[in-house]
Amino acid sequence: MTSETNTSQDEVKSAAVADVSATRVFRQARWIFLKEINSFMGSNLPALSIGIVVFICGLLSVLLVMTPGTTYEDIARVLYHLFYIFTILSALFLSMSAFVNERRQGTLELLYTLPVTDLELVLGKFLMGAFLMTGLVTGITMVYVAGIAEGDWYVVVSGLLGLILTGLYAYSVGVFASSLSDSYLISLLIGGAILILIDIGGFLAGLLPEPAKGILTYLHGLNHFLPFTRGVVPLKGVVFFASLTVFFLFLTVKVLESRRWRGQS
Repeated sequence: MTSETNTSQDEVKSAAVADVSATRVFRQARWIFLKEINSFMGSNLPALSIGIVVFICGLLSVLLVMTPGTTYEDIARVLYHLFYIFTILSALFLSMSAFVNERRQGTLELLYTLPVTDLELVLGKFLMGAFLMTGLVTGITMVYVAGIAEGDWYVVVSGLLGLILTGLYAYSVGVFASSLSDSYLISLLIGGAILILIDIGGFLAGLLPEPAKGILTYLHGLNHFLPFTRGVVPLKGVVFFASLTVFFLFLTVKVLESRRWRGQS
């Protein structure tokens, strides 16, 4: 009886510690997120890049509407294909400076002296990206797909979900690339190479033997996104983008832990 009581008490204590730990991670990540928001508001480049993307999307949507013989369903589908590319590009450009700026300004070393873990730092950076990308894709979807293209509600919702997942995955790749180098250009090239391998590599799958063919066929982001444009929310696609997001965030944490252990900033 005493043994069972002790076991129950240990389980309660473990649950309490885990709850406190999760609360602390969220609190510290929120602090990093607010710091990133303040930095973003004081910068002109991110706002300018978003404005350019929105302008291009609007211009393309107007041209599509003016094209004779196209239905609203065709316009919505083409817009989602274009927005998929723009979402990836904007996420990459917005995320490539996530850690490069910290090193160049000398603030990463300062963050290492604060009671902030690498996980909390990465989550805070990622929350910033999630906020930006969700706002961006929601805006262009509501204006251009729901408004101009007059897409059906289920197509609008599914496509929006697909773009959000795409933005989160691409942003996590950019954050990972940013953690590897002190150069904006190198970070951009690394992130671009990863995204190209995942999103274009699938087109080359037919030229390769198994098992490389099967792997590249599955690692084809556009194929996983296409069902979202037809009003379908595929479980396979959700798992694909979500797992890649978690995977690259995990890699980013490990890179920061390695740098901290070696005493590098």
